[in-house]
Order: sequence, then C-alpha cells, then structure tokens
Amino acid sequence: MKKFYCYLFISLCSISVAQVGIGTTTPKAALDVTSNTYGTLIVRTSLTSNTDNSTIINPNGGNIAESTLVYNDGLSGLKPSGFYFWSNDKWNCINCKEYGNLKHSFKASDHNGWYLLDGRSTSSLSTNAQAIATALGLGANLPDATNKVLKGKNTSETLASTVGANSVTLSQSNLPNVNFTGTTSTGGSHTHSGTTSTDGSHSHSYTDRGNTTYNTNAYSSSYGPINPVADNTSGSYSTGSSGNHSHSLNINSAGSHNHTVTVNSGGTNTAIDTTPLSLVTNVFIYLGE
Repeated sequence: MKKFYCYLFISLCSISVAQVGIGTTTPKAALDVTSNTYGTLIVRTSLTSNTDNSTIINPNGGNIAESTLVYNDGLSGLKPSGFYFWSNDKWNCINCKEYGNLKHSFKASDHNGWYLLDGRSTSSLSTNAQAIATALGLGANLPDATNKVLKGKNTSETLASTVGANSVTLSQSNLPNVNFTGTTSTGGSHTHSGTTSTDGSHSHSYTDRGNTTYNTNAYSSSYGPINPVADNTSGSYSTGSSGNHSHSLNINSAGSHNHTVTVNSGGTNTAIDTTPLSLVTNVFIYLGE
C-alpha cells in the first residue's frame, strides 16, 4: 500500500529543488496546480472568532504563520462565511460582506443577500435574514430609505430612525431680528381754490325812525333842500330777497405731514423644498443569503 501511494504521488508531481507541480511537469511557482476539470480545495474550518488561534494551528508549533489561508464556514461564531487569512494576530476576511452594511445601487430588487430598504415587514424575509435583522435591532420592519439621505447618528438619535424633513416652512421666529422703518416725504405744502354756492337768497328786517312822509321838492332859501326829519315814528321793513353772491376761498398752504406705511409681503406660506441636487439610487442592507 505504501508503495502504491508513493508511485501515485511521483506520477502526479514533478519535484525540484523549490517547486512542486501538480498536473504539470514545468511548475511556474513554488506550488503550481494545473487542471482543466478540477479546482483546488482550501482547508475548511469553523472559526469561533477573529482571534481564534486554537482551531487552526501551526504544525511546527508556535504562532499561526502569517498569511495562513482557510475557508470559514460561519457555523461557530465568526461570521460571515468566506475566505480568511491570518495577519496581525487575527483572521481577516477576504472581500467579506459584514451584516448590516449598506450600499447604493441601481439594482431594483433584493440580490445576493442584499435587501432593499423599503420599509417592509422583517417577517417577509428569509429565516436567516430575519435573525440577522433582529440581531441588528431593526425591529418589526426594515427602515424605509425612500426619498431620504443617510446621516451619521448623534447622541440623542436611534439607529435606523427617520429624522428631519425634505421641506421647511418659515415662521416669524425664523426671520432675522431687524426693524424696517420709513416715512413718506414731508413736502406737502399745497392750496385749495374754490367758490361757495351762489344760491344765497335771504332778507333782513329793520326799523326806520325817520320821516316817512316828506316833500322831496321842499326847499329852503336859507338851508337848501329840506331833508327828512326824524319824527319818532317807526315801521318795519324788509330788504329784497335777491341775495345771490359768491365767496373766494384760499386755504393755508402749510400742509407738511407724515403717513404710516404698511407693506404686505404677498406670501402664501408655501413650504420650501430643501432637497439638494441628487443622484437617485436604491439603498440596500446586507443580511446574508
């Protein structure tokens, strides 16, 4: 049996000073595996953590050699599954996707363990994805990234919560604390011209104490014409009722004055859209396959 294995090994391998060729007699590296039908199966293991140094050991004793390569199946603590190499005293995943990672994509639906953040119930996901979503604290629903941008969490916010708004409505308290004042011109001197109505008919009563009967042709050679003589008799008389007349008006020209002005803003309280210029994508979260 030992001779058979030795013969088989020799028939498949070409051994030189520092090169091993499998499926080739002219190896081009320290180990050159050539095949058109078979692959190379890397060591498979179940690592417990990224610092697990007991599951895989150095056969010569001591620390695990730098760049030791294994395939971790993700069944014993260290996730996700994938190829890991040992460096700086820990296992490092080669191109692994961490659960909970986010990415932007032009893809329209779930793919390869990536789930669209559309607010759906986590109960609609696969069993494994549900477990990862619960471990991440996502609750009963996936976050809904529709029409939202991503921001870093502050100390008072909760991961995966929605904050802010895409529009804002200004109130008086949002305006700058300034006063707007103004006056109209004080130069207001002016005059008004006009006439009153000519309709002024009226009468006046008076008492006459003079001589009501006298000879207008009487004449005195010594004194000339004889004038009426008061005889202490009285009578009441009225002037004519025809009194139409007019008055001219001229108002004082000193008219300087101020006006208080109110200016309407003309606003309609329409909200302001604060959405920045954006490239539209879908947002996905990695929950595993």
